[in-house]
Amino acid sequence: MIREVKSQTPVVIEYRGNPKRYVAVILNAIDRGRLTYDGASNSEQTIRALATLIDVISPKTGKVLSVETLVSYEKKEHTGDFTDYREGDFDELNRIVS
Repeated sequence: MIREVKSQTPVVIEYRGNPKRYVAVILNAIDRGRLTYDGASNSEQTIRALATLIDVISPKTGKVLSVETLVSYEKKEHTGDFTDYREGDFDELNRIVS
């Protein structure tokens, strides 16, 4: 008996919102210990791993942002360039991460 396996497309989630806010929510979850990469609070690796599952769509262009762009946003968030997103109301997005 020969068994055929259908090729399955991996699940991809699309986030259509402000990419800087997306990064801020992810970093907030990492800071609170709710999100880790192999048990460590490694924000760059976490963002890279999530990029394989979540396509962040630019609201301006409608195109998927590259992993390098998201990592760049992560580094800018750590340097304090995006503090307005860090202090925002993330209740709706935090429920997704929690």
